[in-house]
Amino acid sequence: MGSLLESTLNTRLLPAGGGRFVRSDCPLHLTDGEVAFLRETGVTTVVDLRSPEECAAAPCRLEGEEGFFYHHLPVTGGERIPKNAEELTAIYLGMLDGRMDEIVDTILNAPGRALFFCGSGKDRTGVVSAVLLRRLGCDDAAIIGDYLETKANLTELINAYLEKHPEVDPALLIPDVENIKKVLAALE
Repeated sequence: MGSLLESTLNTRLLPAGGGRFVRSDCPLHLTDGEVAFLRETGVTTVVDLRSPEECAAAPCRLEGEEGFFYHHLPVTGGERIPKNAEELTAIYLGMLDGRMDEIVDTILNAPGRALFFCGSGKDRTGVVSAVLLRRLGCDDAAIIGDYLETKANLTELINAYLEKHPEVDPALLIPDVENIKKVLAALE
């Protein structure tokens, strides 16, 4: 599918919500034209899911841009690469806490379109998207389909990371349907 923005890899509309919800990887290098595009398309709310340390190391331009309500709402866990599949499952399930309710409520109650993101738009953004889509009444197939779009959008980024870090198990970085199915089962 690709990205709505040239400077990102994984910015796209959710498959529900009438185009109100935009998930993304971190929009670190937005051009003036992209900021204008976001304004013109009705994005008013920005939800940054990254940790305070990530935000300090790589600030998002939108935080200081006029016309955007910027919310820094870090997701519980997810800012590090897990050591194994069990830890990945624990991280995903650990995200489903009271903080998640605050995040999803902020997105749902945005006065216009809401853009939300983490680092790569895969794990934290993927879990937030799954919870949001479930609250919007989507079935498992739609949620899984949305989650797996990230796999195609981030293939080059993931491969480049693995080339530099051969010690990392690729299965821990590549979106896998079983990971999101565990989240969906926990939401039941």
